[in-house]
Amino acid sequence: MAILTKILFLLIFLPSILFAHKVTLEDKSLEEIVNKRMALMMEIKSTSTKMYRILQSNDYEAILELNLTLLNAASEFKNYYPEGSQHKSASDEIWNDRETFNNFNDKFVNDIEMISLSIELEDNEMLNDAFKEMAANCGSCHKKFRN
Repeated sequence: MAILTKILFLLIFLPSILFAHKVTLEDKSLEEIVNKRMALMMEIKSTSTKMYRILQSNDYEAILELNLTLLNAASEFKNYYPEGSQHKSASDEIWNDRETFNNFNDKFVNDIEMISLSIELEDNEMLNDAFKEMAANCGSCHKKFRN
């Protein structure tokens, strides 16, 4: 299982890491940025819901696949809030308190990485706890930053 995790990580995330750059309004229009961050949020929500449904199945490969999708979306997410991309669907607090917003996002990514570790260890209790922590983080961030 550990080798599969490492291979999947390299195949999926290494190109993103190597070629990623900060999104700016010079790169994309406001509409493209807003649409992308909304799509990422929908992907996070959809993937989390699918993962929740199969947590008790012990199908670690299926959970890992969903978790990698979740990790990819979460890792990209905060890059789609560049300065000047304020929009009615996002709270101004994101730009007024960027440090806290970034901390929530970093914690979210760390929670997802903890899910990966629990999958690698095939520890169902740890997996459930990590998932609950990740879900609680979503709620905390939305409480602070959602319009």
